[in-house]
Amino acid sequence: MPHKIIGCSIIVPTYNRLGYFKKCLESLFNLNYENYEIIVVNDNSSDQTKNYLNSIKDSRLKIINNENNLGPAGSRNQGVAQADFEILAFTDDDCLADPDWLSNLAAGFVDAKTGLVIGQTFYINKNYRGYFPERLVKNPGAKWPMTSNIAYKKEVFDKLGGFNHDFYQPFNNEDTEMAIRALAGGYGLNRSPEAIICHQAALWTPRALLQSAHNASVWASLKKKYPEHYLTFRPKIKWNILNHPLDYVLIITLPILIPLLLIRYLIHGKRNLKIFFAKWPVYIFLRRYYIYKEAIKNKIFLI
Repeated sequence: MPHKIIGCSIIVPTYNRLGYFKKCLESLFNLNYENYEIIVVNDNSSDQTKNYLNSIKDSRLKIINNENNLGPAGSRNQGVAQADFEILAFTDDDCLADPDWLSNLAAGFVDAKTGLVIGQTFYINKNYRGYFPERLVKNPGAKWPMTSNIAYKKEVFDKLGGFNHDFYQPFNNEDTEMAIRALAGGYGLNRSPEAIICHQAALWTPRALLQSAHNASVWASLKKKYPEHYLTFRPKIKWNILNHPLDYVLIITLPILIPLLLIRYLIHGKRNLKIFFAKWPVYIFLRRYYIYKEAIKNKIFLI
């Protein structure tokens, strides 16, 4: 009796990144897998994304055009609502899938208890080092639940209620919250390092850096909501109270550190001093501000 290949729905939200997205979609059409669909959620893009999608004739492709911009969390939930298969695989529009990505990700669902599987994400390729201001989006060892490379059983996703937009704005951590919610609900997690996604080249901007300063403050909300599970993925928290403790060392040593980092940056970086000072020291101090603010708001001792 032939082995049944599990059906997979790949969900990709996209917004105004047509250059990246074309390469992403090309990689998804070339997967070594038989039974899958690609659901693209065009989140009200103002570029030529809609026209490009309409030009593609492939039965595996489903297109959803949002009338309003919902953000990645809402768009992924929109895609799931149209999914036909039992496994939901997520990636981002600026990522490239290895040909065996989906088969290795699906293979991680080894038993009935497994609710989600995490794969590895590399920046450009697994051997690339990179230098600031490159934005190194990566997840070596499949340690972290990132929507660039993660899969859920559809029945589990539906029972959990989908991605929570409140953890996307302002934290960009709806993927972390969803995974912790799954584990708190008793579902099992597997890691599949063989399921590889490569993130396309990207650069930090001052605006993106300042927005990302908010991300670390999510842990006050997660600690309050999931006190028994919020440390599952080993965030940068020490002794259950210090959130990103290295920040304190950096702040103390900034007078010495900044000149050294500036020399290194001018040698290796793109020589954009706005970006450099957006991170050193503005980013560090702003991150501390948001961490304290969220801890006070949630009445959680996390400094």
